Amino acid sequence: MSEERIRPEEAPVTYHLEELRTRLFKSVVSIFIGFLICWPFRKDILLFLERPLPDYLKGKLVFFSPPEAFFTALKICFFGGMIIAMPFILYQIWKFIEPGLYPHEKKFVVPFLFFSFLFFSIGVCFAYFIMIPFALRFLLGFMGNLLVPQIGIGNYISFVIQLTLAFGFVFLLPVVVGLLAKLGVINYKLLEKNRKFAILIIFIVAAILTPPDVVSQIMMAVPLLFLYELSIIVAKVLGSKEG
Repeated sequence: MSEERIRPEEAPVTYHLEELRTRLFKSVVSIFIGFLICWPFRKDILLFLERPLPDYLKGKLVFFSPPEAFFTALKICFFGGMIIAMPFILYQIWKFIEPGLYPHEKKFVVPFLFFSFLFFSIGVCFAYFIMIPFALRFLLGFMGNLLVPQIGIGNYISFVIQLTLAFGFVFLLPVVVGLLAKLGVINYKLLEKNRKFAILIIFIVAAILTPPDVVSQIMMAVPLLFLYELSIIVAKVLGSKEG
């Protein structure tokens, strides 16, 4: 029995837009539910996010306007909500692309969700335990004792969340490449051939996703280069033997 794939050209654009809207709505609802779960624990989450700070700054973050503390709490809970909802969001991404797959390709859902959440979690942990502490030590101690740091809570939380989510998402690169290779969309030869362009794009992406300092950008670019090479290996293992 022949397998049939729902080709994009066979469905009207309105169908895809409606499907995308549905998946986005469900993802937003899941984040909001995660937000509500995190709200009673906002102080504990704040203390957790402060841990990468040097000891002399822990508990000494300041705010510069009356609503800043409140909006920071919202930001913290939104971040926590995204982390909690991430498995469901990844599932919604899969359900969006699933109609365009052959029946035998749909069995990839479990490995895709498992490895996506695994690599996202690895990226988040890498940022929290390695990248952020190193960046803070370098940036806060750059001028030695000449300057005394006084960090606003809003700016600090934005710094931590931006880097944490950025690393979480960029660590999905091998998973995405592996899926595309398994589906026959790309192969490892294409990745090897375009390595020079990929390196340029990696540094551009690192500059966009990280705060405007060279240290953060380099510390994202280096893991991305490693992930790209890992993606080539993954594509070679999972891709079509004909490619």
